[in-house]
Amino acid sequence: MNKIEEAITKDGKLLDKLQTPCSVFATFETEEGCQRALYYNKTVQMDFLGEELIIDEASEPTDIIWENRQYEPRDRFFKSLIVWVLVFFMLGVSAAVIYKCTLISNGAKFMFPVANCTAAAGSWAQIQ
Repeated sequence: MNKIEEAITKDGKLLDKLQTPCSVFATFETEEGCQRALYYNKTVQMDFLGEELIIDEASEPTDIIWENRQYEPRDRFFKSLIVWVLVFFMLGVSAAVIYKCTLISNGAKFMFPVANCTAAAGSWAQIQ
């Protein structure tokens, strides 16, 4: 452990590689300071430890929908999968009920033969 610590402290480049920040959240006291930093970022290419420095505005906390932030994408996928399965199940049940009702309706419709009323009216007239 002492050898590793000595190697880290002796060579400053190794220490810089181990401590390179990937992002920073900075606040400004005034809106003017923020606008100046954004303008400076657009006009001048800045480097920090050999990497390009990019300045972006953070989104407002009111722009973020904070409800349901605790759910991971995997949880959302499984919940949506359950919803889709239930929707298709209900559509299948609905189709089965409609099909059964159609069969019952057709059975009642074709239970009695179709009568020829004009022929029956003519034969009735002959009887009288």
